[in-house]
Formats: sequence, structure tokens, C-alpha cells
Amino acid sequence: MAARRRRDNAIVAVIAVLAVLGGGRTILGWFADKPVAKSPDTMSTAIIGHARLAESFAEEFVVTYLSASSGQQERLGEYVGGGQQINLPATGRQVSDPIVVFTSRNLSTDAFDVWSVTVSVRVAKTGAGASGNREYYRVAVSVAADGRRRALAVPAAVEPPGRGIDLVLGYQNPCGAESPLAQVASGFLSAYLTGSGDIARYTVPNSGIAALRPAPFTSAETTTVSSDDAGCGVGGSNARVLVTVNPKTASGAAPTLAYPLTMIQTAGQWQVEYLDSMPELREPMTVVAANEGSGGAPTSTATSAPSSAVSIPPATQN
Repeated sequence: MAARRRRDNAIVAVIAVLAVLGGGRTILGWFADKPVAKSPDTMSTAIIGHARLAESFAEEFVVTYLSASSGQQERLGEYVGGGQQINLPATGRQVSDPIVVFTSRNLSTDAFDVWSVTVSVRVAKTGAGASGNREYYRVAVSVAADGRRRALAVPAAVEPPGRGIDLVLGYQNPCGAESPLAQVASGFLSAYLTGSGDIARYTVPNSGIAALRPAPFTSAETTTVSSDDAGCGVGGSNARVLVTVNPKTASGAAPTLAYPLTMIQTAGQWQVEYLDSMPELREPMTVVAANEGSGGAPTSTATSAPSSAVSIPPATQN
């Protein structure tokens, strides 16, 4: 028993010395569970969530603020502090259709983030038959760690985004209506948009491309086809193609649609491999000059181009 007491006393003495040298927190750190670090995915999700909170708040605030009239100061207390010097008109404006057009995080701390949110709204004009114009307002919004939101100041009217640049597309070769690429692309889009015919005749096996259901159009007339393949399907084994069509519904004509496609030739047959998510761009990337017009846009299928009869596989199911 005496030996056991001497051992226990020695352990207590060691702990006491370590506590003096390193602090009790160091001793406890040996036994406490280590904090679990947040994963990048968790942090990204939180940032996205706070951005959505700031955006929805800014939309509500801009609409409420612009539509408020004198005597409605209390409505603004839900969004911004009472210390603001605010002058409201006798009649509020008619505001609708808010859209968030830009969001950036300008400040981040452990307690809150500050977001700059630009909101576009449609503001009605006065007078009979007048249509509304879009106006743009920027709001600084603080979002606390627990999701609470507050505007730092009232909205500021800002300039709308400027017009962007036009890029030259990579489809430099117009394809005649009888060219192999035009024939297959036209048949494919007719089946895809109208539900008539067997779309599997025009697509690679297991492409995953199915006709739209329900079919939105009753017909689709191909108006232009262009490709990065100078032969438009006469020879070659792969091609990028841009097709424009004029669809019709049961009630009449609909706006022109454009479809970028990736096509490949297998066993002598051209087939659609992908419905591309964006048109192909010219390499190196080129900006359309002022006198270039559409800058590489497709031209009519009536334009002279390589032509060759092409057979379409019989109707099958992938």
C-alpha cells in the first residue's frame, strides 16, 4: 500500500509540474477529443447558402424600398437601421420582377459576411400603355453566422452591365442541304423536336439522347447548317456542326432555334454523338470585328457547298 501511495504521489507531482510549465489546457488537450475541421465541401455549401440568403434579402429590400411612400418608414425597419436619413416620395413606384444579376462577398469574419448584391427590377413608367424599364440597384447585406440578415444602407442606383463582345464561332464552312452532315442533322432535329420518326436512326448507340416529350413543335424546318469540316461530311470521321431551325407549333411559327452538335462517322454513317452545351469557338479565340456582321454565323443551306447523297440507317431502337 505504501508503494502504491508513493507512485500516486509521484504521478500527481508530475502533472502539477506540467500544469505549471504548459498550463492546464495542455494537460486536458491530451485527453480531450481533437476538434473536427470543416471540410472544403462543407465550407463551400455554407458560403453558397449565405449568398442565397443575401440575394433573397436584397431582392425583397429593393422592391419594398422603391415601392414605399411617405409615411411608410416602418416598412423599412425590417431591412435597415433606423439611423438612416431617408426621404420617401408621396407615391411609391410600381416595381416588379426582381432579378439578382451580380453578387460578391466583400468582407468575411467569423461572426458575419458582407455581401454586395446588384438587383435588376422592372419599374413601371407613368402614362397609358407605357411599358416598364429595367433599373439596377446595389445593396450591401450583412449575413450573420446564424443566417440573420441586415442591410448596411439603403440601395444605390447603379449602371447596368454593358454589352458583351461577340466571339467568332468555329463553323467556317456552309453546308448544302444535300450534304451528308445537313441531311443527318436535319433528320435528327426533326425527330428530336417534333417526336416524329425514330431518333435512334440519327444517334450513336447508347447516346442517351431522346426526343422531347411532350413534343413542343409540329414541324422544324432546317434553315442553315455550317461545320468545321470543309467537306461537310464527304470524307472525314468527326465534325462539329451548328444547325438553325425554324420550328412551328399547332398555333403557328415559333422563334428560330440553334443547335450545336458533335457528329461522328462510323461504318460509313454519320450520327449525332452529343448535343453540345455551347457552340464551338474559333481557335485561337477571336473577337468579331465591327464589319464582320454575325462573325462566323451559319449561312443558308442553299449556298453552294460539297454535296453527296447519304443513306440514313433504317429505324432501330438503341
